[in-house]
Amino acid sequence: MNLSFWAAVPDVQAELKQLQQYLLKTIDLPNQPIHIKILKLLQSGGKFLRPGTFYLFAQLDPHYDSDLLLAGASAQELLHLAVKFHGQVSDDKLKVAHIDHEKPQRNAIYAGDYLLTQYFEEILKTNPSATEFSDHLNAMQRILSGHLSQVQHHFDFTETVSDYFDEANQRTAEAFRFSAQQGAKAAGADANLINLSAELGAAIGMAYQVKQDVELTFNQPKQLLTSLQNGEYPLPVIMALGDSEVQLLLEKRQQVTVNDVKSLQQQLSRKESDNHFIQLKAHVDGLLTGFPTGHASDQLRQFIDQLL
Repeated sequence: MNLSFWAAVPDVQAELKQLQQYLLKTIDLPNQPIHIKILKLLQSGGKFLRPGTFYLFAQLDPHYDSDLLLAGASAQELLHLAVKFHGQVSDDKLKVAHIDHEKPQRNAIYAGDYLLTQYFEEILKTNPSATEFSDHLNAMQRILSGHLSQVQHHFDFTETVSDYFDEANQRTAEAFRFSAQQGAKAAGADANLINLSAELGAAIGMAYQVKQDVELTFNQPKQLLTSLQNGEYPLPVIMALGDSEVQLLLEKRQQVTVNDVKSLQQQLSRKESDNHFIQLKAHVDGLLTGFPTGHASDQLRQFIDQLL
């Protein structure tokens, strides 16, 4: 976990340290190679954004049950890790970084499935009602649907900006939305505040996704090179798919070079992409004003400023 990211929100940072230790003890897979890879992934540079968001919104009420919060936060991270492993199965030619190269597809499926069983085990520790359990299932289905839609658009020159935002809404925005909603519920917030938390979480997730895409596109070319070779087009590239020169470059697929990427970066419009982010960030700021003043909203502001 990247602890430095949460330095500005020390209360959440302390909770996430405890969460990481809890997850490291919880993971117990008989297959040692995969067991070790999962543990390494937990100890990597990830920011724990989903459980961190959960804890942030749980601070709306300081009188919470720490054990129930730990289970709820664990579920958020385990679902994220399960999706991450399953995502490694989407392309037979994809090189897998976190699991053994021998039979990587099968190992990724098993690792993801195992993490999903752990996800449901943590949910059950929160004693959910039938409706609450259904909410977890629906959120998981939406997130997975978003990832499947993204895979369907690999190397797709017909993908539109509207398609992109539909996918991002199901993937990243939904993950943040659900983490925020569940945190507010765990805090015992009223229905209006829970709904506002969910709306703010989704807005944060969408703005974060666009910010990540802009940085991927216009920073170091090697990062964008990997994305293009895998057929995964970030927002600024999607916005230029109607350009015949851009299409000719992308048609090279795995043969795209760093020089090709540098040429592409010069053809793309950063200003137009930044405008999307500016509008999304303004929406986030507007929603935040609806929260009651106090420590929780101050912590949310610190997090948003750090993330976006």
